[in-house]
Amino acid sequence: MKKYLSVLFVAVFALVLTGCGKGNTLKCTIEESGQKGSAEITFKDDKVTKVVTTMEMASKEEASSYVALYTAFAGSEEGMTVKANGKKVVITISGKGLKDSGLEGKKADVKKALEDEGYKCK
Repeated sequence: MKKYLSVLFVAVFALVLTGCGKGNTLKCTIEESGQKGSAEITFKDDKVTKVVTTMEMASKEEASSYVALYTAFAGSEEGMTVKANGKKVVITISGKGLKDSGLEGKKADVKKALEDEGYKCK
């Protein structure tokens, strides 16, 4: 599980380091050690405009614990939300959260970075 979470965490930030296109999205999924995750990255004018990462946990309790841990680690940054929805954890980064992170790049680079981490992208 730790490997999955670290891969997902790295992928989220690698994912938003690049971007391209006019209002298009990149959808990627991963399954590792029985854990499922997905990322949807929206691009506009060579910039990432929004990143939504979803992870499916084993239980509601595990999802709530992950949200509490992530919030304690990352704080409550403007432009980033972390929520539990049943067994799912949804992390959304947009607006000021992206700008403050200095996220930029090309869609092809994001796709390659995620695929290098084990994601399957469309």
